[in-house]
Amino acid sequence: MRTLLEAADRESIMRRLAALTPNSPRKWGRLSMGEMLSHLHESTRMALGELPVKPKGKRVFQVFPLKHLLLYVVPFPKGAPTAPELLQGVPSDDFEIDKTRLRDLLTRLGLGPCEGLGPAHPLFGPLSRQEWGAATYKHTDHHLRQFGV
Repeated sequence: MRTLLEAADRESIMRRLAALTPNSPRKWGRLSMGEMLSHLHESTRMALGELPVKPKGKRVFQVFPLKHLLLYVVPFPKGAPTAPELLQGVPSDDFEIDKTRLRDLLTRLGLGPCEGLGPAHPLFGPLSRQEWGAATYKHTDHHLRQFGV
């Protein structure tokens, strides 16, 4: 599984993020380009423990093998609901600044400690740093694909 904790995987995401333009076409969903960048910014802050998010899932999602399947095997569904806290960020008026802020957060997550327990995910409960690295890669990949990169 790809993860932001691996340098090659992180660099792949960074190249795709760099290829994103204000005119990249949205292939599905409701989020605008700025809203998507802001959403990824907030979700990465959640992974870093900087933005607490209330639990919203049933405990069944926290149990292996369902948790493992959803984190590592099954692709993110298009149009899946998200925690309201992750939709409250406001994009700036500068697209490049928004991309830079996201790149910096993804780098911090990728270079952070790989061991131990990270913050709780609203659906999956507490995740290890390894799980956060994989989940954030998968989530970022999903939204970059949403805009064709």
